[in-house]
Amino acid sequence: MIRLGIETATDVCSVALQVGERTTVREAHAPRDHAVLLLPWIRDLMSAAGVGFSDLESVAVSRGPGGFTSLRIGMAVAQGIALAHDLPVHMVSTLQALAHAADPNFQARRILAVLDARMNEVYAGWFEAVDGRHVPLADEAVLAPERLVAPVDGNWRVAGPGLDVYSGQIEEALAGRIAARRPDIWPGAEAVLALAKNSAGVPAWEVAPVYVRDQVTS
Repeated sequence: MIRLGIETATDVCSVALQVGERTTVREAHAPRDHAVLLLPWIRDLMSAAGVGFSDLESVAVSRGPGGFTSLRIGMAVAQGIALAHDLPVHMVSTLQALAHAADPNFQARRILAVLDARMNEVYAGWFEAVDGRHVPLADEAVLAPERLVAPVDGNWRVAGPGLDVYSGQIEEALAGRIAARRPDIWPGAEAVLALAKNSAGVPAWEVAPVYVRDQVTS
């Protein structure tokens, strides 16, 4: 399997290349630089692995929610590569990729993935580890952090940069039900690749972002 993964929905720009059992990654916290970094990093990874675009079997990309502009950059690159080389595209939830990055070995039973949505809101996704997958327990949502309500009882591992920005409000909303805190975890292309195996690829012309909110912002 030779597959390219792209994640640009947040301030972290991330690219991963899977060649057989080996995955190589380039990523950095680089707000506003996704358009500059993305294609050179992809070419660097492919050159180092000794493969070309014609060797790719599919492309996996984070489909949102996330920053409007940065999200579109990653999806446009994924779509362009897929169209040029007749490849399927695996569209992966950014929040699910965040949950996977926070719990790659499925040791935490429940994960709350939170991203800063600006405008004093968070993007939130509630997940439960079931049979080696992080299964959504509720629809992805954008809301004020103080309005977070767990869909089921129990403790949660809360992960993502939204926790860093809205720590007090999230702590108050979950009222002692936070088992672990990981504000340092971001969704990345390696997690996107890991989740791609659980999603059916779609034709490149069907690629579209999922913003969650109607009013989008960069």
